Amino acid sequence: MSDNFRFHQARPENIKMIDKLLKEAALWLKAKGSLQWNGILEGKDNHDTASAINRGEVFYGTRNDELVGMLILWDRQSEWDAALWGEDHGDDFYYLHRLNIKRDKAGKGNSHLMINAAKEYARKEQKKALRLDCIADNEFLNQMYLKEKFKFIDCKENFNAGEQQNDFNLYQYRIE
Repeated sequence: MSDNFRFHQARPENIKMIDKLLKEAALWLKAKGSLQWNGILEGKDNHDTASAINRGEVFYGTRNDELVGMLILWDRQSEWDAALWGEDHGDDFYYLHRLNIKRDKAGKGNSHLMINAAKEYARKEQKKALRLDCIADNEFLNQMYLKEKFKFIDCKENFNAGEQQNDFNLYQYRIE
């Protein structure tokens, strides 16, 4: 049951809400001992979220009119994506980044709703696939992406993520 789930394209007036959600996620990750997204806490937004909002690439979900999470969809590779996936100068794919769910909304099916909405948006935009990367030793996320029918493509070992050196799994969901 989706309980009135809605998928919204973020607008400039949503930047504070999105920024707060990203900071909450980064604090939660830090409390768990992860350095992932630590740059957000230091004021370094390597995804330039405000500009991404202006380009229409940031989305958030609400359920019963309450914020549940957000994500970014890029139809052009970032340097990060090109380093992981190899260079692709086309626009056949969406690269999914920064999927996160508000902590008090976690464990309630909201990741599934957000991912399905991203799949539908990609289908509507006539993309061939959704692509994402995930830290290889994050068992929960890796299992979630497999459950969401993403196909494991490759593991990039000892990849320098700036904030940490790690192995990253690459996943792709083919749009049909």
